[in-house]
Amino acid sequence: MGILLRVPSDRNRDRAFDIFDKVTEEAGEGTHSLTLGVTGMGGTAVELFPFVQDDEGIAGSLTQLQEFCELLAVAITGAHPSGLVMRTIGDTHTVRGWVFQDGDPIPLNRAQAFNAYCTDPATGDIIPPDPDTEYADAPVIHI
Repeated sequence: MGILLRVPSDRNRDRAFDIFDKVTEEAGEGTHSLTLGVTGMGGTAVELFPFVQDDEGIAGSLTQLQEFCELLAVAITGAHPSGLVMRTIGDTHTVRGWVFQDGDPIPLNRAQAFNAYCTDPATGDIIPPDPDTEYADAPVIHI
């Protein structure tokens, strides 16, 4: 048996692409990776979208983009605990995150992002961050 998730509406799908556009706009130029997790009955579905952005646009897999945005549309339904992480890859990796509340991406500040990604969920113990990784405030995403 797989993970049970709510089926998104066409409106959710449209909003997912709008949110994706805003997040990638905020990413700026460089090499990035988006990771989305949506928890449903039976487990957590995760989609990854790595991309490179420059002044000409975004380069990434169209198939991965479609799969990512379909899961993003599920997150937007507000029916499941969901979180989004954007990692900007360079000499120092920058991590920003959002949690979805009632289908809206709520930005995490630097400390919240650190706590979310550097705490062992089973024990509550602090896990050291990856080397050369910094946590930053996520921007507000207005749709």
